[in-house]
This record gives sequence, structure tokens and C-alpha cells, in this order.
Amino acid sequence: MAYPETGGIPVDETGAPGALVTSPGQVQFGPMLLGSGTPAGWRNIVGWRDHPQAQIGDAPRPQGHGASPGTVFADAAVVTFTFLLRGTPEAKLLALDAIERWTPMDGVERPLVVNDGAGPWLRNARVIGRNVPQEVHFRHAPIECSIQWVCADPFRYSLTERLGSGSLSGGSGGLTYPLTYPLTYGVPASGSFSVANDGGVPAPFVATFAGPLTNPSIVGPDWILGFGITLVEGETLVVDTAAGTAFLNGDSSADRLTTITTTSDPVDVCRIPVGVSTLSLAAESGTGTVQVSYHDTRM
Repeated sequence: MAYPETGGIPVDETGAPGALVTSPGQVQFGPMLLGSGTPAGWRNIVGWRDHPQAQIGDAPRPQGHGASPGTVFADAAVVTFTFLLRGTPEAKLLALDAIERWTPMDGVERPLVVNDGAGPWLRNARVIGRNVPQEVHFRHAPIECSIQWVCADPFRYSLTERLGSGSLSGGSGGLTYPLTYPLTYGVPASGSFSVANDGGVPAPFVATFAGPLTNPSIVGPDWILGFGITLVEGETLVVDTAAGTAFLNGDSSADRLTTITTTSDPVDVCRIPVGVSTLSLAAESGTGTVQVSYHDTRM
């Protein structure tokens, strides 16, 4: 497609994030494609693979040199894409109109997908700057422009969603009446499944528990995420470890984060490790399921 109405800048308002990215050297922000194969050729990108500024929680030693090591967390990522806009004077003005339309400084996050040669990866980004030099011959000569974004979540995610699921066949039952001694207690139900994260850092995930389940939990290699709640058949508990939320039936007005158990780790520290690992669904009783969705994750 030529996209004459946008000066050759491809725009697809109906496609999925990154749907227009088909080759290395391309950048898609929202529905607009820049870079290779467009009039806005790739010149440089800064901040995409760089580490963001670090928040360092070291504590100065009160009676010695240096500091006691503390936490290190990343700030938001700032990404700047520089491109060279070419074309006839009329086409360049149409392209600039399209770029202005699809890069508003409105505080709204939109998908930013970049393929620098290692496949497309995604961040959610807000526009914080746009530079369009207008020297005397700008209509006739190529223009070196830039767009700058801030990504509140500094991680990069693969476009492919990964899924893992576990189910319970039910426990072995409880006590049998009339009681006979010695007592034989039921065995809690549990089910294990494998997940794989081919990124470079642990990946957040969304876990959807589906009833019937009583006090369900999901157990990772070094964490446990459990809730003191009974889900009847047809009910779900949707837990987003990136957002730190737990909603009954996915309804944000039905917050169930307060049902997290005392033995559970905080929601937002539960992650799928790099490589292949095993997760386990457990519950006091029930024959329900859990589905885990996530993306390979890098920083």
C-alpha cells in the first residue's frame, strides 16, 4: 500500500500492536509505522537497549567508607528515535501531518514496538517530545527529526503471549464418618505445569483461577501466591502481578487483594524465572484450574 494520504507513512488503526512491523529497522507507535520501508528512515534509537537511570537504595556507612548495599531498581525508560524524512515537498508535509497526529503529547500510553534486528519487542510509551527542524530549505531537503517517549514500565516484552495451565482432579477426600481410629485425613489437591521464559529477566504474569476452588494458590520456584477465598464454579480470580491486583471475575470494582494469605509473597514480586520452571496449582479442595499468561521479558 502506498498510503498517499499520509505521505507514505503506513497507518493501520485496526491491527494489533506491532502488526505493521515486518522487518528489522522498523518502529511502530500506536497505528503508525516509521523506519525501514517508509519515508521516515531509521537514523538512530537511544534508550531502547540501554539501562534506565537506577534508583540505588544503598545506605552510607556512618563510621566507615562506602555504603551498605541496598536495592537497585530502574526508573522509567526514556527512548528517543531519530529518523530522516524524505520525499517530495508535498509528501513530506503530509507525512509530518500524520506524524503530528499520531504522536500527541496527551499522557496516554500506546504500544511502542521496535525491531532492531532481534525481532519485535514492545513497551507501552507516552510521547514527551518531538523535534522537527525547519531550516530555510526544509521542504526540499531531507529532514532529520526525532520523537521521544517515556516508558513507565521499563521492561521490554515479546509480542507473543505464552500460556501455561494447571488443573486439579480434587483431593482424596476428608474424614469419613463415623470416625474410626487412627484418623486418615484427605490430601489437598495440587497440579503442576511447566512454563518457559526466553527473555533475560523474570517475567510478570496474569494468573486466572477458575472455580470450584477453596483457598487456591500458585507456587513458583521461590515464591507462593495464595488467597483465602472460595470460588464456586463459574467464578474466577484474576491476579495481575505487574499491576499488583486481584479482581473477582476480572472486575476492577470487585477487589479481592485483601484475601491474600499471610504465607503468600507480595503479588508484585511473583515472577516467572528465566528459563524453564515448574509452577504448581494447589487448593484445600476443588476441581478448578489456573491459567497463566505472560510474555518473554527483557530490560
